[in-house]
Amino acid sequence: MVKIGAHVSSSKSLDLVFDRGKEIGADTIQFFLSSPRSWAWKDRTEEEKVLFKEKRKKTGITPVVVHSSYLFNLASADKVLREKSIRGVINELNLCEELEIDYYVIHAGKAKGLDDKEAVKNIIDSMRYILSEVQLGRTVFLYETLSGQKGEIGKTTDEILALLEPFPEKNLGVCLDTCHLYSAGYKINDEEGFFRYKEEIKEKIGLEKVKVIHCNDSKTPFNSRRDRHEHIGEGSIGLKGFELFINDEYFSTLPFILETPKEGDMDLINMERLKNLIKAPVAQ
Repeated sequence: MVKIGAHVSSSKSLDLVFDRGKEIGADTIQFFLSSPRSWAWKDRTEEEKVLFKEKRKKTGITPVVVHSSYLFNLASADKVLREKSIRGVINELNLCEELEIDYYVIHAGKAKGLDDKEAVKNIIDSMRYILSEVQLGRTVFLYETLSGQKGEIGKTTDEILALLEPFPEKNLGVCLDTCHLYSAGYKINDEEGFFRYKEEIKEKIGLEKVKVIHCNDSKTPFNSRRDRHEHIGEGSIGLKGFELFINDEYFSTLPFILETPKEGDMDLINMERLKNLIKAPVAQ
């Protein structure tokens, strides 16, 4: 049964993510623990945490995904920024474990002022410290595939592999973003390109490491190295790319989460477009 959902707002109180998910008929949801563009960290009350768990159980929405702050840069050459990023990730992961969040997705970092190898090393060093401070149990830490704009690390399967390899025993994996993959030069919207990419992931990383799919069309052309999300079927990927993912033997078992523009009822419309591509029953 294919599970389809969307990124929802966590404003006012974290438990409201389930109300907002229910409003759009989501099977699965993703949200931020705090403002993604602010360094301020907000401690949550015990009452809010209890309510979060109660609503999760009541709605049956699962899996539950948290996206990290956009400010974090575990690759940064700026020591202060990297240390702030590390502390931010630790705060978020500790809360994820407390709330029994299934997956935590992050943009690992940008190689500003560094070459890619140095940036990868910084991310690995950052992760060594983070994983020494946080015991990942319930929550799986996921590197998101990125489009490669502004020196982003995670634009190729080899870069993702380099970030995973030092931690074989840890709860780490991958989140695929369709817009980012296409923009980074993976032609996932035709059968040849899709299965070539799937085989690459299978051989280098292992399909079992892929846990979440961000479902976004692209405003920009193939291999543009730009991160501009578009509504399903309205961008340069087109419906074929999503049809291939959502009917794939392995990928169809994963949560499909929309990060498309928040315009009117477009979450509902985009979810329906995805459901219409499914050749098997939708999760009830």
